[in-house]
Amino acid sequence: MRLSREEYKKAEGYLKRYNYNCINILNIRNDIMSIGAVNLDGLPKAPYSISDSVFNSVIKLQENKELNRSINEYKIVVQALQLVSDDSKVIFEELYQKSKNKWDVMNEKGLSERTFVRRKGELINMVHKEIKKVGVNLA
Repeated sequence: MRLSREEYKKAEGYLKRYNYNCINILNIRNDIMSIGAVNLDGLPKAPYSISDSVFNSVIKLQENKELNRSINEYKIVVQALQLVSDDSKVIFEELYQKSKNKWDVMNEKGLSERTFVRRKGELINMVHKEIKKVGVNLA
């Protein structure tokens, strides 16, 4: 199945943003969870009850659009990686995570150019299938 240019670029964008999304998820969660409210009213709280600051943090985590977008993209890439061959996983790790050159990856792993193109295409097609399966309409 041949993808249109827009679909191909969208799926490859998910792969390229993988590292950014991982860092973004950690940063946003840390920012939200580090915001703590001091108990100013001085009244005792019931044991085992949820404090207002924890409740507010949970609400902020659930409603943060950027965090949710990053999590969805991360999940799609991880799911796609579970369904592709080992060569495609190696291409993902070397090309998209470590930002190595196409030729360096081919030389280190002993892949021909045609095999590299096929495995990369397999990876991008699988990401596209996962995007369609989840039904995400993210840019």
